[in-house]
Amino acid sequence: MVHKHPYSEKNQQEFRQYLVDWIIDDIQPISVVANPKFCQFIYQLNPTFVMPCPETIKGIIHVAYNFSFPKLQQIIKDQAKSVSLTLDFWTAKNCQGFLGITCSFLNNSFELNEFTLDIAYVRYPHTSQHILETLEQILNEWKIRELVFVVTTDNGSNVKKAILDMENVNWLGCTAHTLQLVIGKGLKLAEVLIARAKRLIDFFLRSKQSERLEDIQQKFPDLPNNSEGENIVNNFTIYFFLMFKKIILKFCI
Repeated sequence: MVHKHPYSEKNQQEFRQYLVDWIIDDIQPISVVANPKFCQFIYQLNPTFVMPCPETIKGIIHVAYNFSFPKLQQIIKDQAKSVSLTLDFWTAKNCQGFLGITCSFLNNSFELNEFTLDIAYVRYPHTSQHILETLEQILNEWKIRELVFVVTTDNGSNVKKAILDMENVNWLGCTAHTLQLVIGKGLKLAEVLIARAKRLIDFFLRSKQSERLEDIQQKFPDLPNNSEGENIVNNFTIYFFLMFKKIILKFCI
């Protein structure tokens, strides 16, 4: 049904909020509202909806943040006896460092609550001191510095030292990251064997070998047809890879 008259401003605001919710929930870029095909799609669904510009979307997000921030602060203040943090530090393609901080705690009903406190820029160089300064600033903004009991991070020396330099805070290494490092070091003993196996697998997957297989099938019609022959090669490759994987694991253990 096509509406003959534009929606009221209240209705426009409601639909804009739905749009922002979708952008955030689906991790879409804000610039999607400027995409001609997307605008055309929305127009076909509802010609009376006025597509907001990226600046308007940013404004809606800022208003939502300013509205939610004090409420989340109050929830932590009223419900949390202590909190656990999870940190993840990474470097973007432009060499800028960012620190992701997640807060977890049990509320009065013994239910787990998790909030993303910030994804904060860390100035260069990315030393433990700069990471610690950024973390302390965020904790003070949220007014939870005294509630922090333990912080979980990966095994990066700069992040680990930043937490160890904090007073009355425990550091906990990420189990998954530790296990990944252990497996990586264990497989170094078989690097040459792994490289040879990869070359052998690549050999069987080359188009040239497929062409040779077709020539053989034409010379020997009693052999399986093309699709069946490809399946034989693929199945052999998979079987070889699994057997090789088993040997490597046995060798490393």
